[in-house]
Amino acid sequence: MNDLIVSVGNKKRTIGILPDDKIILDGKEFNVNLSKVSDYLYLIKINERVYEVTTVKKSSNEFFFTIDGRNYEVTARTALQERANEVLKQKELHAKIDSIKAPMPGLILKISKNIGEHINIGEPLIVLEAMKMENEIRSPSSGTITEINYKQGDSVEKDAVILKIE
Repeated sequence: MNDLIVSVGNKKRTIGILPDDKIILDGKEFNVNLSKVSDYLYLIKINERVYEVTTVKKSSNEFFFTIDGRNYEVTARTALQERANEVLKQKELHAKIDSIKAPMPGLILKISKNIGEHINIGEPLIVLEAMKMENEIRSPSSGTITEINYKQGDSVEKDAVILKIE
């Protein structure tokens, strides 16, 4: 059985996907049949009731759904993705890092954000070339960029403060 953790607003529900067009939701088993009408329009039959569903993919695990005229913003993750997301949230609460340092000497190929922009934990910030390899440096915390000390094309030494986050 494949499990998905589906979040609608602040509510999380686990949906178990079974063989033979069946799912388990909140301990109850349902027969489900999905028919694709167009790229964004589906008909879904749950037990004996049919729903018209329009969907737009916002990101890899975020979707907008309209089900029988009602709008929903939904996040769907595997159980492993959900646990990883929770670990990142806990890490962000306990460790506030306010500066990004070069982990090794190298050449800055790209800085993805500008001063004043908000960043989220895990978001790509810098591409640093070292020993002919490109290394993507991601944000260890969320916040706003307050200072950028280097620009694209600059060389940096190990532990040089490239940018600061507040």
